[in-house]
Amino acid sequence: MSSGTGQSLGADDPRQAGPYRLEARLGQGGTGAVFLGRARSGRAVAVKVIALQLAGDEAFRRRLAQELDVLGRVRGTGLPETVAADPTADRPWVASQYVPGASLAEAVRAAGPLPFDSVRVLGAGLAEALAALHGAGLVHTALQPHKVLLATDGPRLTSFAAVRAFAAADPSRTVNAVDGRFLAPEQARGHHAGPESDIFALAGLLVLALTGRAPFRDGLGTETLRSIIEDDPDLTAVPEPLRSPLAAALAKDPERRPGPEVLVRRFAPSAARAVGWLPPPLAVQAADSAGQHWSRRRALLLAVGGAGVLGVASTATVLLSGSDDASGSKKRSGAKAPGSLVMTPLSTLDLGKSQHGSHIAYSPDGKRLAITLEDRVTVWDATTNRRLSDLAAENAMGSTAVAFGRGGLLALGYNRKFVLPDFDSDLGGITVWDSRGDTRKPIAQLKSPSESKSLQGMTAVAFSPDGRLVAGARNAQGAIGKAQVWDVRSEKKVADLLIGSGMGNRMSAARSLAFSPDGKTLAVGWGVELNGGVTLFRTSDWQQARELPLKETDAFGVTSLAFTPDGRTLAGSFGGLALWDVPVGRLIARVGTANDGNQTLAVSPDGRTVALGGGGHASAGRVALYDLRTRKQRVTVPSGRSGTSDLAFHPDGRTLAGAVTTAKMVSAVQLWTLE
Repeated sequence: MSSGTGQSLGADDPRQAGPYRLEARLGQGGTGAVFLGRARSGRAVAVKVIALQLAGDEAFRRRLAQELDVLGRVRGTGLPETVAADPTADRPWVASQYVPGASLAEAVRAAGPLPFDSVRVLGAGLAEALAALHGAGLVHTALQPHKVLLATDGPRLTSFAAVRAFAAADPSRTVNAVDGRFLAPEQARGHHAGPESDIFALAGLLVLALTGRAPFRDGLGTETLRSIIEDDPDLTAVPEPLRSPLAAALAKDPERRPGPEVLVRRFAPSAARAVGWLPPPLAVQAADSAGQHWSRRRALLLAVGGAGVLGVASTATVLLSGSDDASGSKKRSGAKAPGSLVMTPLSTLDLGKSQHGSHIAYSPDGKRLAITLEDRVTVWDATTNRRLSDLAAENAMGSTAVAFGRGGLLALGYNRKFVLPDFDSDLGGITVWDSRGDTRKPIAQLKSPSESKSLQGMTAVAFSPDGRLVAGARNAQGAIGKAQVWDVRSEKKVADLLIGSGMGNRMSAARSLAFSPDGKTLAVGWGVELNGGVTLFRTSDWQQARELPLKETDAFGVTSLAFTPDGRTLAGSFGGLALWDVPVGRLIARVGTANDGNQTLAVSPDGRTVALGGGGHASAGRVALYDLRTRKQRVTVPSGRSGTSDLAFHPDGRTLAGAVTTAKMVSAVQLWTLE
């Protein structure tokens, strides 16, 4: 079951699945790609072709066959209808009913929140589908906005047999953080998912439909999961009479959540799928036939209001090796024009599955590349791309930052483990190794105690130019956040630098750090309530030197900072790009807006170029390079499925590294050459 006519088939896409001719790619998920298929009779179907890595997993194949058999016996309005399947094929496939229409994710992204009456029908329809599923003793376990289609006769769930098989074949698989926004607290803790977990996810989808955003914090790595476990849902924009049942469905205790039959009665007493339940633009799209050309559907979505909507999970089809033209062939940036810049993919370092966005750093001599993974940092030979060592921090739960310092020093910032249900979730730390010597024993282990707040135990790390000091950024009690500075060799803390005393809230924090090239200034980026800024401190006496406020940032504020080599310009990401004149202390340029989703940057060694990266739930990753003198964009390239979590220039300036997630749903570092 799927919607739209999708994108042209790529060179590596299959052309046939059983009796079905595959005509277009509709989307990509963790278990495989979905295609528009055509039977010999002309009937359109949605065909999921299982990913290659799962096709070779016999446990997955067995569970897929079992799930198809069980789900095939369940009947209910709104549930997917499997037309045919072959779990024994070289590439297993599942064909389901084709349903033209936008997914819930597409609809909200393009048109914003849905009307109140539409959400009532949506809630009743999905609750009715869950009632049928739970009545058969089954649990969905993975309700997501892109898995709900808005058909003219009511909402429909897409096929989920492969997802259930994927989870069941290996119960030790960890939760994917990108999909974690709609997990129940028990799932976020890694516990069993029951029918009540589906109710929690359903409520989250309806909050998204009503308000345009999820009910809990939308962040990277474990941030969202901890918000689900700790925080009350944000229902301030949810009107009654839906606020009360949604609040009940989002209860932390599964036993306190209502059953689906109760929700059917609360959302729409008749549970009827009202004719005309969709707003007109979405109704027109849902009525589009399967044979219409993609460009017509794209034009309709653009008219609705979102250029970023290109199909069900279509962002997953972006490849790291370049963009596709309409025919599916690869295009390079073309011949280099005078003064232009060309980025050419050089190689990809495959890091495997990871819950966390990686962070990266080159050593000052350019010989090594450090890449974070979960609770550790891996060190690679930057010439041969060979993995040299893995360095784990004691009691680390998730790595948050990495930095190289003079003399081969390597620092890993991390959040420390906590114990449920009584825990401090903002414990942080920095571990420092001598990467050129014996790395088995750290030379410094610096711990940052709890501030009795949530989530932001350590968000950034930076060395002073001489390697003597290391600084970390975090949240703070009674303030927006703080920067902490230690002497590396003595492990003595030399400064606790408070940001915005009396101005913080539960989610505010200092989020980025950078020492000036001369070592005389420490810049600290921060964010609070959709505003942010940078505070400059003198390293001679650790007194505040300047305040550089920045209004209308994204939810995280200033998330990345870098000085130009001369120290006169400071670049910061806030969703867009901000540039400050440091000596004068004023904002000199603001490129883009908070909605652009850029949260990482790097300045080239010659100070002429800034690389800006981002992406996330709403769009695929991309990297854009800007001329720092003219502030004009020089080139932009795709950079992975779910966004670019970090960027770093090689010291020679000819290579750019970006931490990404590939179309195969694995973490990777993409390397580009610049010419």
